Amino acid sequence: MAGQIWKLNRRQILTMAGTGAAAVILGGNGAPAASTAGATGAPAGDMRAPLRALAGKIFYTADQPGRWKGKEGGHSPLIKVDKDGTDVLVRAANQHGMSKTHYIIKHILLDAQLNFVKEQVFDQAFDMPRSRFELNGVKGRFFVVSMCNLHDNWINWADV
Repeated sequence: MAGQIWKLNRRQILTMAGTGAAAVILGGNGAPAASTAGATGAPAGDMRAPLRALAGKIFYTADQPGRWKGKEGGHSPLIKVDKDGTDVLVRAANQHGMSKTHYIIKHILLDAQLNFVKEQVFDQAFDMPRSRFELNGVKGRFFVVSMCNLHDNWINWADV
């Protein structure tokens, strides 16, 4: 296992960290870590408390910016959901500039069970950090992970 970890590239590590961060926010029960919701659907084991403790330390939210306090406005993804029948349009954006030295790498869309749905990778020379995810028949909570090359992974969520 340890040998396999060292073979990962930076993009794979960032993707794994973003997915893990969403798991921490969920607290294993489909609700944000700060929620007092019941444990329905929670996995066995007692990892939720230690994982919640990582919020604001290895991944960040607007409410838990950790060492990046003051960076929330440009890094926490803004989410807008439009629904027309079963068609759902999820738009994610960051109010963040894109330069050669500081940029948003990508947005990752995860469903309520933290399954990868889609991603939008950005080219810092041409793109602004704006994503459009067209979905069909989606209900419930989903997460958007915004990955900054300097300020780590930021997560926000919305409900359809």
